Amino acid sequence: MPLYTFELQDGERAVGDETGLWFADRERALDHAHDVARELMTAREVQTRTWRLDVYEDGRRVEEISFVHLDVTLDHLAPTLRTSVERWCDTLRDFKQVMSTARVTVRESRALVARSRGKPYLAAVGGEPTIRPPPHRSTARNAALRKRED
Repeated sequence: MPLYTFELQDGERAVGDETGLWFADRERALDHAHDVARELMTAREVQTRTWRLDVYEDGRRVEEISFVHLDVTLDHLAPTLRTSVERWCDTLRDFKQVMSTARVTVRESRALVARSRGKPYLAAVGGEPTIRPPPHRSTARNAALRKRED
């Protein structure tokens, strides 16, 4: 049985599932994800239309569920108008993600410059370090780099 994890994307930050759930097949996992999305939307459709729930099977993303596509309060719209609203919501979420990433990059750049000048800087925001650790290099690559340095 595969392990399914879920990650909520609200445009600002991702909220990941730490433990995951075991499902017999992908169809049951997707049914669960749709139920979760509908429950999160209940009575908050306007605020959550731009959200998305990503479904991961054994660490690999297998589905993206846009909340706007499940929004029953839009069922009265003509199909072309509903499609336009869905595209707009997806575009707005993507824009929010880009802006959030840009803010993080600017904050990190300012912290790196301040640190290099020996000045105080913002060390963390919301429990996350302002200066991100360098990307993880593979063990083989590290060994090759150490060998070349010797």
